[in-house]
Order: sequence, then C-alpha cells, then structure tokens
Amino acid sequence: MASLAARHAASSLRFARPTNVSCSRRAIHLTPVVQKKKATVEIEDLFSEEVAEDLIKAEPTPQTKSSGVVKASGSTSKPAETVKVSKRRRLSDKSRVARFNQICEFITPRLGRKPVVKMPMVRRSAWVQLVQLATTEEQLTKITDMFPGWKESGNQFDAAFSEFFVRRCEELSCPLLALKVYGDYAKYNLPLSLPAARQLLHALHVKHPIDSVMTAAALYDVYQLPAVSEDLVSCSMLMSACFKHNSKDSLKVANALAPQLEELLKHEKPRMEKVEGPVTSPTQKPAVWMKWALKKVDKALFVQKGDRVDWLSVWREKSGHITAAGKF
Repeated sequence: MASLAARHAASSLRFARPTNVSCSRRAIHLTPVVQKKKATVEIEDLFSEEVAEDLIKAEPTPQTKSSGVVKASGSTSKPAETVKVSKRRRLSDKSRVARFNQICEFITPRLGRKPVVKMPMVRRSAWVQLVQLATTEEQLTKITDMFPGWKESGNQFDAAFSEFFVRRCEELSCPLLALKVYGDYAKYNLPLSLPAARQLLHALHVKHPIDSVMTAAALYDVYQLPAVSEDLVSCSMLMSACFKHNSKDSLKVANALAPQLEELLKHEKPRMEKVEGPVTSPTQKPAVWMKWALKKVDKALFVQKGDRVDWLSVWREKSGHITAAGKF
C-alpha cells in the first residue's frame, strides 16, 4: 500500500479543469524565474565523453569560435535561447576528474553573499561543464551543494541548465537527487520546466517507489506547470506507474486519470512516425516515452476490464503503435 506521503502527493494532483470554470493555483514562495515562461533552449549533447575545454583559462589565450549553436529539450513554443559550446577535446578518466575538481575549486570561493574571491567571475557555462564532467552521484551531489551559494551571490539558474541537470541525473541513475533538489526550491533555486518535469517523471516512473513518482507529479503544481492530467506525455507515464504499482491507492489514481487521458487523445491527432535507430534527440524522447507508456496502460486496462478499450487501442493503431491485430 502506498505510504501517507504518496497519498498526500496524489491528493494534491490537479486534474483537467473545465474551460468555463475559473480557479487559481495555490500561492507559493517562488521567485519570478519559476513563474515566468520557460524558453526553448538549443544545445548539443553535452554529456558525451568529449568535454568542452578552457571554460576557465589559467592564462589569457586567443578565444576560439563557437563550434555552433545546438538544441536541447524544448516542448515549448517560446523564442529559443542559445548556448554556445567551445571547441571540445576528449579527456581521459583521470583528466576528467582533475578538471571537475579544478572547476569546483574555482567556483567555491566565488559563491555566497560575501565571496572570498570576486574576479574573475564564474561563467554560467562552468556549471554546464560541471554537470557534463560528472560521472557519479557523489559528483552531482557536490555540484548541488554549491547551488545555494550561487543563489546567495545574486545569480539564478535557467530552464536550460535545469534540463541538463535532470537528464544527467537520469543518465547516472540518481533521479532521487533531482527530486530532492526540485523539492526544495527555497534552498537550491533550480527552476523546473515542463521538459525537466517530464524527464524527472520518466526517470522515476519505472524503477522507483510510487511515493517518489507521486511526489514528482505533485511538483507540476508547485512550479505552476500544466497539470499532469493536461499533458499527454506526463499523464501516460503516471498512469503506467500507477498500474505497475498495483496498490489500492495507485489504482485509484490511475482510474481517475483514464477519462483525462481519453480527452487528451481526442485532441491529439494520431501521427504515423517512423523512428529508425536509437532516439538521441531530447526533443524526440517524450514521444517515445509516451508510446511506451500508452502500451503499458493499454495492457493494464485490458487486464482490468477484460476487453480492449477502443478509445486507446484505436488511437494507438492509427499512430502506428500497434502493428498487428490483437497485439499490444
């Protein structure tokens, strides 16, 4: 049975509201960075084995041109911000750790209300590189321990960095660290965008306790994002997790979400999309997550009702999710 924490999180979930009903979301202690609309960010895969070099230079050297502007997880229609990436080179494991420690040592005395060292200032790109260089949960934890000092020095993280961070947490199998950070905005000051929230839910919904999944879902309300029941990708993953957990409380949530999912699919035109090879683009992954989750939901509803649910199976068939009659 789900714990009291999970029940509390479930009770705080918002379901889709009728369009003719006016209701306000609950007030929270957030700075404008959380409340403002998040921009789509263009970024390359910064988490490969290649590492951007010379974000912090020991001595002046001629600057190299940016190797390009690249794209990150976006799912919004707002104007894109850009992140320029320096020329990159491959580092050995030993050099990678040394570089990580070097940047940490550079940043630490420059944090806080009264930094010990003021110049040169910390570039925002240094945080991106730290997340890129991290290969363990311990290193990511060390990075998050510096977040409060960044806030105290009058700086803020943007949605782009937030999306990098949660993606790296999933890659290093430590999404609970991300959940801890997003669960305490007052301390860490890391905003949660819709792409980041989806990534967090995806990282938790299969292998982690339902308590954690429900807590992640409740964060949509805290950060004034669309309700989980209003976002097809998120709703699909949450339903899948609730059916998988198969407790009285989780099934109650799953069944409450079913009409919301049906309504979302009515307004989502089925699209036949061919995906060849592994999906690596952050902008493509949500569609893949949704496809996988809807398959699990379709199976669960069949087991529960003893027959296929037409509104789901027909939509999946038109979208190319079902390749043969009678299959899931």
